[in-house]
Amino acid sequence: MASLEQFYRRERRKILAWIRYRVADPEEAEDLLQESFVSALGEMNAAGEIENMIAYTYAVLRNKVKDWYRKRKSGQYRISALGEEFSLDSFLPDTAPNPEKEFYRTLLLEELSIAIDELPADQKFAFVKNSFEGKTFQELSLETGIPEGTLSARKTYAKEFLNRRLKDLKSLFLENF
Repeated sequence: MASLEQFYRRERRKILAWIRYRVADPEEAEDLLQESFVSALGEMNAAGEIENMIAYTYAVLRNKVKDWYRKRKSGQYRISALGEEFSLDSFLPDTAPNPEKEFYRTLLLEELSIAIDELPADQKFAFVKNSFEGKTFQELSLETGIPEGTLSARKTYAKEFLNRRLKDLKSLFLENF
């Protein structure tokens, strides 16, 4: 327990920054941080010492953030559409079935779904309507009065943001596969 307390004091700011990058609300971020450490404490009590506290804490945090998004999200993006929009082959080049690879693929798609929710509203609108609902920029332009070029640019900005946001995951996957 003393090691968890020391870890918490030493890493708190860095971990909170990691959460704040994903959750804009400071109070929600603080709650998620505390819930994660309570989970770590419970695990330590149940199983004894945790070998890699940093890895364990970030795994718990990732799950807490995903759960938080699931609770507040009204509609979920279709996983198949996410996979089509972002060529997952660039993230996971080998297509042979593998349980570990499937886990990483699912993690990637969940992170992508979270990242889409972080997009500015105008970019999210253009990206979701075009990519998931199959609407052309011409149709969207007629509906909204926004020029097609503007809608196309917004989708491009959204894809650039999402690629930057997922860059670290891509590096992790390429190291492991």
